[in-house]
Amino acid sequence: MSLKNFWSLKGRVCRVANKNSQIQGGAILAYILIFLNATYGLFLTPYIIGQIGTASYGVYKTVSAFTSSLMVLDLGLGGTMMRYISKYRTEKEEHKIPNFIAMGIVQASVMCCVVGVVSFVLYFFLDEIYSGGLTARELVEAKTLYIVLSLCLLTHIFENLLNGIISGYNRFVFANGIKVTRLLARIALVVVFLGVFKSSFALVLVDLVVTLGFVLSEVLYLLFNIRAKVKLIQWDRAVFSESFVYTILMFLTFIVAQANTNFSNIIIGSLISSVAVAVYSMALLIFGIYEQLSTAISGVVLPTVTEVLKHDDGKYTNTTKLVIKAGRIQFLLLGAALAGFLVLGRQFIDMWLGGGYEDVYYITLILIGPALFELCINVCLSILRAKNMLGFRTIVIAISAFINLMVSLLLVRKFGYYVCAISSSLCYFTSSVVVMGIYYYKKFKINLLVLYKKIFSKIWLCIVFSSVAAVGAVCIFSGTVHEFVGGFVAFVVTYGATLLAFGLDKNEKDILYSKIRRNKND
Repeated sequence: MSLKNFWSLKGRVCRVANKNSQIQGGAILAYILIFLNATYGLFLTPYIIGQIGTASYGVYKTVSAFTSSLMVLDLGLGGTMMRYISKYRTEKEEHKIPNFIAMGIVQASVMCCVVGVVSFVLYFFLDEIYSGGLTARELVEAKTLYIVLSLCLLTHIFENLLNGIISGYNRFVFANGIKVTRLLARIALVVVFLGVFKSSFALVLVDLVVTLGFVLSEVLYLLFNIRAKVKLIQWDRAVFSESFVYTILMFLTFIVAQANTNFSNIIIGSLISSVAVAVYSMALLIFGIYEQLSTAISGVVLPTVTEVLKHDDGKYTNTTKLVIKAGRIQFLLLGAALAGFLVLGRQFIDMWLGGGYEDVYYITLILIGPALFELCINVCLSILRAKNMLGFRTIVIAISAFINLMVSLLLVRKFGYYVCAISSSLCYFTSSVVVMGIYYYKKFKINLLVLYKKIFSKIWLCIVFSSVAAVGAVCIFSGTVHEFVGGFVAFVVTYGATLLAFGLDKNEKDILYSKIRRNKND
């Protein structure tokens, strides 16, 4: 081998190793972020409610949901930047990136102007929107919070853009690391500020300060570490048209996500009460943590999926293997989380929130039960993104979101927030699993029934044994805390033992043992 070939081979090996380390590190940090989010939600939320009161917290969540729903005007620009920068780097067309980033900054600036105008106009309609659910005092508080949260919203547009660029360069360690650092800063500032100023205004002010600070950090990282160049050479109409279609599809996808989460809070806040929003928000908080368990994997595999698809055969054999591999990891976590909550959820809610929040248990189960089936295979969504085939899915989930909103609006006064949960859950399952399952089979020969069989294989049995052990422990102990701790320990120990005994296949065990040996050597 010549010296030139040797250095070329070494360079390729280093790039692959760096890419794999970024994906693994990004995934690890994503799970750390999930843990911190869970810590924030589970431990800090009761503290916040204790400091500002249930009604004030309900107002905060109502306005937060309303302003977050305006994020649809972001048009999914961050996801578009990630997809196209990753595409250019895979296809060795890095020279196009500076112009594309510049076009993205122009689009983000235009969007900021649009969002600013829309936010300003909607401010004058807040009285009409929430007069049926909020008191006069709560409306005054809502307007104050709305102003600060609208400023946060404008900052988030550029934050999403910057995070998409960083992820497009496969810098998942920094992209997720900055999120972890940001959350830690937010937790610390919330504790300090609410200890002094017992007001929901302090809460939103912390959000604004933290967001501005970390946007600056991302800008500096792009300039001095990645050394990303920004140069608007020309307004490439062909690239803009192609990417804009993708952006619109991401935008519609985000609308559906809002319809299944924030829109429910908006409806409940405007038609029932701020206290009902506080209860429903707790269920959404747990659902959000549950959902993040799957996105930690799928959120960093887009570049890998793009590479696999580029070299895959017409039957998508390697792609299907990747979906199964990621799906088993996701089910290992999601299946256990669902079963654990089913068995120990009542005790957990009672310990966490106390009386008055019993409905959180049932609402959470309604939301997370059907979601399990879609979240286990959400790497399929990365396939659609990599191939720019989001159109059909977008139409399906848009129709689903519209049905969900209509059902919720018509029936929420009569049946309460349970209508929102049941409607969201059924629409989610029908669109994302049933209809999209048929689509995946037609387009990629991916049979979801076969996929689920391989993903669930043996792991489901471990979950059943662990659940039985947890139920047995709950029956033995008395008292909420003892029941929860005993059941939790029994579940975890049984789950770990059964996974090692028969749940994991040989390849998965080899990977696990090799990582343990590597950590010991390090």
